[in-house]
This record gives sequence, structure tokens and C-alpha cells, in this order.
Amino acid sequence: MPEPKHYDTIIVGARVAGSSLAIQLARAGQKVAVLDRTTFPSDTLSTHVVYPNTLKRMDELGVLDRVLENGPPPLYTAWHYDGQMVVAPHTPIAGRDWAICVRRITLDSILVDQARSDGAEVFEGCQVTGLIGEATDTDPVRGVTASGPEGEFSLTADVVVGADGANSSIARLLGAEKYSVMPSETMQYFAYWKNADVRNTQDFFFEPPWIVTHFPSDNDHHVVSINGPKSERKSIKNLEEFYLSKLESVPALWGRLSRAEKVSQVKGTTRLEGFYRRSTGAGWALTGDAAHFKHPATAQGIGDALHAAEALAPMICSGTYRDEYPQWRHEASRELYAFSKHLAEVPTHASMELMFKALVHDPDTARRLFDVWSRRSRPWEDVIPNIPGMEATTGTSVEDVLTPIESQDDLRKTA
Repeated sequence: MPEPKHYDTIIVGARVAGSSLAIQLARAGQKVAVLDRTTFPSDTLSTHVVYPNTLKRMDELGVLDRVLENGPPPLYTAWHYDGQMVVAPHTPIAGRDWAICVRRITLDSILVDQARSDGAEVFEGCQVTGLIGEATDTDPVRGVTASGPEGEFSLTADVVVGADGANSSIARLLGAEKYSVMPSETMQYFAYWKNADVRNTQDFFFEPPWIVTHFPSDNDHHVVSINGPKSERKSIKNLEEFYLSKLESVPALWGRLSRAEKVSQVKGTTRLEGFYRRSTGAGWALTGDAAHFKHPATAQGIGDALHAAEALAPMICSGTYRDEYPQWRHEASRELYAFSKHLAEVPTHASMELMFKALVHDPDTARRLFDVWSRRSRPWEDVIPNIPGMEATTGTSVEDVLTPIESQDDLRKTA
């Protein structure tokens, strides 16, 4: 067998987290290999929505124009409850005050193509079967073994990065277990539709204990989802019928779908707990959802992946990632992780009445609230103090929310 081909960095997982990191590293002059078990175009579970901060990063990567060519409309955020509506743009970032919804079958393919254009070697349809090296200081990770269309093969590298999602096989091979796990009370299911009536809004219809949402997306597709108590999942005998009944119970949404066609099965999960994993070690790192996952109500997965790629790439190039990346991730993620606990809870009429009483009369606070999703405002500094009584449901501070979770596994977190 010939000697394995050597790279500066091998990335396992070619979706948003992996491809964006490959782009950053290739542009920095690295020789990069990216492996993914699927072939593109390929869909996957996702929250789909990206905000002005992430649009800016897409633009800097040179992929935003290609994404927009697929026609996702600019979206402002609209919340609906009990006959009331709150709608607001975001504070502009790079001249954009709107979000977009883009399916992963579209976005991931664009990013994979860009990674190739920038010089990364992409291996599609290849499953990583093992790591070379014991991940110790004396025997660091030095590469991967894999199987693909042409059989078994090996690749070596100075660094191996797992960018293969929340159920990361690289994390499993490394024994990188979850810590600071944040339970979720809710489940989320969605389907794709075509030919629905289009609004320039992403709409959240609060029908406690359910939230029904509509996101106009790319190529005349629409993402329509339901989010509610996961305790009800066992009693749902026919998910497709249940999903449609929830949509039909919201007349303002159901009317938009009167001429539409559902073009996918309903898909989703009850497994939405948040977590961290130890993210670096001897010869390896984890990024994207493999390293840290927030409840999808935060809609931060795509944005976090691009942000992490931007931060991690220079650390890999300089060889400082083992110490610098965990500290960066802690600082970049902790506050919104705390806020995600509130977003993962089942909505109640009391909480929505409290929220809307403040928001309908205070457009500035509404904008600041929606800017939490684009990272332009901070929940406990810019929003919660302006909504009387809100801290009773969100907690009084980041520490108030996270200390009980973190205190349970301090030893595991630092192992």
C-alpha cells in the first residue's frame, strides 16, 4: 500500500462547519482535505435561518451572492399572539437589516464548491473508520482511516478536525463526552412546501404550548415547522396528520398554504438538549455542532459554525488552537447558551402576555430582542431589564442559569 497522502489539516464533515473552515485554512495557505460520508447536494436537519451577522460572514467567504441567486427573500421577524403582531428589522450589519432562510441542500453544496475552488481536496461518500494515533501528547492524532467508493485508504495530517455534527463520529472515537448538558422540554418538526403565499417575514405564531412557524426559503420552498412539548410525542400516532392539524389550527398561516403543496415528509426530533464537548487535544479539534450545540430555537447553528471557522483557522495555522480555541468558544457562546434555556422551554399564555404587553408598546425593545439572534444585543443587558417580570422566567443572569448546570460536571469539563 502506498504511503498515505499528507495534509496540514484533515476535516471530517463537509457541511457548513467543515467547508467554511476548509475555505479559511486553504486561503491561509494550508493543504486541506475534507471528508464526508454523503455526496452533495444533500439535505440535513437544520434551523435554516441566518441573520445579518452571518450574511456578512457569507459575503466575506464569497458565497453570499450564490446563495441569494437561489431566491431566498429578505425576512424581517414577526411574532403573533392573541391577535397582536410585533414586527421589526434588525440593526443593520454591512447594510443588511434582514435574515434569510436557506435549505442546507442549497447552502452546503455552495460551500463545498467554494472549498474546492479555494484548493481544498474534498472526498465525498467516504466514511471515516478510525484515527491514526492515540490522541496523547506522546502519540497525537496524526490522521484518519476511511472507506470510500474505491475501498479503504488512509490520510495523515498535523491536525484532524471533527466537523461532523452533534452525533460526531470523531467525538466518539476520541471519547469526547458531553458536559454542561441543558435539557429541553420541546420537540421540533418541519416539512418543506412549495407555492405558498410569500411574505417578507419569518413568522412565529405563538399558540401555547405550541409555536408554529413559517419561513419562506430558497427556490420557492418554504419551511413550516411546529415546536411544542416533547412529552406529547408518545401520544402522537400519526405525525403527518398531527403536523397538518397544528397548521390548520392557525388560520393566518393555513390561508397562506391553501394553494401550496407539501413536498417532503415531516422530519424533526425530540432530542434537542444542548451540550458542550471538550474541543481540543493532542492533534485534534472539534468544531460546529460536534463541539457545542444550542437548542434550534436560537437559530445559531449555521452562524456559530461560520464564526468558529473564522476564529479557529488562524489558531490552527499558528499551532495555538489547543489553548486558545476552548477559551474563545467559552466566551463566544456562554451568554446565548444561557438564554437558550428559556427558548427551549414550553411557552405559556402567562409568559406570552407578559412579553407582548411590553413589545407592542416598545419598538426599540422589540428590535433589541430580535437583535439577540444577530448577536447585536445581549439578553441580560439590553432586553430582559426592559420587560417587567421577564427575569422570573429567564433567570436573573447568565450565572443564575448556568451555574446549576456547570456545577454538576466541573470535573468532567476540565478532564
